[in-house]
Amino acid sequence: MVLRSKLWLNSIWAAVAVTMLPACSFAEDEDQIRVAVVEDGEARINPVGTRLNYASSTMRASMAKGLVGLDEEGRVVPALAARWIVSDDGLSYIFRLFDAKWDDGRQIAAERVARLLRERVSELRDSRLRYDISAVDEVVSMTGRVIEIRLDSPHPNFLQLLAQPELGLFRAGHGAGPMRLLSETNGIKLTRFDEPSQEETDAEEEDDRWVSLRSEPAATAIARYRADSAQVVLNGKYHHLPLIEAAGISSGDLRLDPVAGLFGLRFMRAEGFWAVPGNREVLAMAINRPALLTSFPGVSAWKARLKIIPEALDVEGINAYPDWASMTMEDRIAFTRDHVNGWKASEGPIVPLAIALPDVAGADILFKRIQSDLRRVGLDARNVGIDGDADVQLIDKIAPYDSPQWFLKQFTCPMTPICLNDADSKISEADAATNLEIKARLYAQVEEMLVDHYNFIPLAVPIRWSIAPQGQRGFAVNPRGWHPLNNLVGIPIS
Repeated sequence: MVLRSKLWLNSIWAAVAVTMLPACSFAEDEDQIRVAVVEDGEARINPVGTRLNYASSTMRASMAKGLVGLDEEGRVVPALAARWIVSDDGLSYIFRLFDAKWDDGRQIAAERVARLLRERVSELRDSRLRYDISAVDEVVSMTGRVIEIRLDSPHPNFLQLLAQPELGLFRAGHGAGPMRLLSETNGIKLTRFDEPSQEETDAEEEDDRWVSLRSEPAATAIARYRADSAQVVLNGKYHHLPLIEAAGISSGDLRLDPVAGLFGLRFMRAEGFWAVPGNREVLAMAINRPALLTSFPGVSAWKARLKIIPEALDVEGINAYPDWASMTMEDRIAFTRDHVNGWKASEGPIVPLAIALPDVAGADILFKRIQSDLRRVGLDARNVGIDGDADVQLIDKIAPYDSPQWFLKQFTCPMTPICLNDADSKISEADAATNLEIKARLYAQVEEMLVDHYNFIPLAVPIRWSIAPQGQRGFAVNPRGWHPLNNLVGIPIS
């Protein structure tokens, strides 16, 4: 199976490289960068709306600054706002805006920014940020260049939330940079945003720095890099990794972002054997995570996970690791095999676990490893396809900001049918708490409840990879997995 997959991947790459890409490469110029974004689904790049793919988010962040943004290292930096202060209780954020203009020459004023933010927050209640943005209580303009955002409860990482590309602002279709659309011929092309002025003339020299942006399948993006018709590839995921090996990408050019997030199996249906939390625990125990992760080529730093919230966000004195975390793999196999045999003896055969995964080589590796682990203990699994009627589906998401709240809310009753009402109630209690220590402890208690419920089986931290040559200007691996286009050609955000 592995050999056939490798031959198939090499054939696909060769076909793409030969039939789809030009034979000649472009001359290297650090002021002119071609970027390919990997997208498995809708490839259209559209920076407007609330459900943005990675390429559309990248374009929006380039053209429409928010109050703050992210730099190439994932740090929050000034954008429309030159500076800000936060009240001692964490409920008020006051921003002073730069003296700047939109791309149609109109002055950026606090009253208009506040109105646009209110509208955007309302729109984003139907987006991936819907639970996060609910903390915003009010947005008001205080003077011509000062606005205040008031929260209904403290949100320690609120600036990271504000820096998300969805919160970049357009006014009647006009942004405020740091880049502007130059053309849409043969891909999106963006160049430096310069504030319009009355003195501008057509004779003025254009900035020769630009970034072209494409959205395409992984095989095409990787082949484009090998053919020197792209200098940077973004948004690669775990199931694309076999293509990296097949294409012979240098290990020095493959960049892994140290992101936080969720990578594991979320139960969407619990029937028969799988209706019992103790039986779902057997699934968590049976999977050999180190062996699973090392089955993927070219990656040695992929870390396994046994709990929901990253250790860096843990609360002292609360241990949310499962009880079996210290057991050896051999002891776990023996325990789970005995448990399964006992169930079969009293209840009868167990239907194979139906897993929803896409029909791609990397997902096939994941499935075969899990299936093999389950068969060792007397269980089985079947891949029903990405849209199949499944017991579990793979969740592969990056956390937009550093907070336990985001992790836990992926498993509330509005998000998944296999849930705990008591956990949802405690999350609501934590959300409303104004004391940060109490809030953190309540979230930690929720994690304990969910770990014991086993509606989610953590496997690892998510994988997000890029391809870029060593020394690429404006590119750095970072915990947000975010790579702004403007930095690649030396254009500052403000």
